[in-house]
Amino acid sequence: MTPATFQSIYEAYAPDVRRLTCYLVRDPDLAKEITSETFLRAWTGRMSIRTETAKAYLLAIARNLAIDHLRKPAQPLPIEDHHAVAHSPGTAPLELDEALAAISLLPEAYRDALLLAVVEDISYEETARILGVSLACVKIRVHRARLMLVESMSRKDIP
Repeated sequence: MTPATFQSIYEAYAPDVRRLTCYLVRDPDLAKEITSETFLRAWTGRMSIRTETAKAYLLAIARNLAIDHLRKPAQPLPIEDHHAVAHSPGTAPLELDEALAAISLLPEAYRDALLLAVVEDISYEETARILGVSLACVKIRVHRARLMLVESMSRKDIP
């Protein structure tokens, strides 16, 4: 792959990769690091990236890196950092915060299927390939995730 081709792929898909990782890890700085690592791995990988499946390939790498990070033991934030994050200027409106919190509470399998298929607008077939499950399984997971979100948002039981 030529550097020009890689640059065009980066420009086209970096925002999508960063958005997905931000949903998964809920930390913009860490999402930026994972996005960089995703493209580094894609660039240094043995396979060349096919442009027709580049987005799915990159999102699969990013998802795996985010999951690896989430499995590591968490480092607690000092109390003042919690306060700074919760009350920083320019935070999202309450409804968006509630929706993001509700998505983060979904079981991982449902959350990943929902984020890939609905938020990132990846086809169900490609989502199934990324997650390593059947097409029917993806459809069921997305449907159940939507039902869980509606129920959660209607009860307002989000922390």
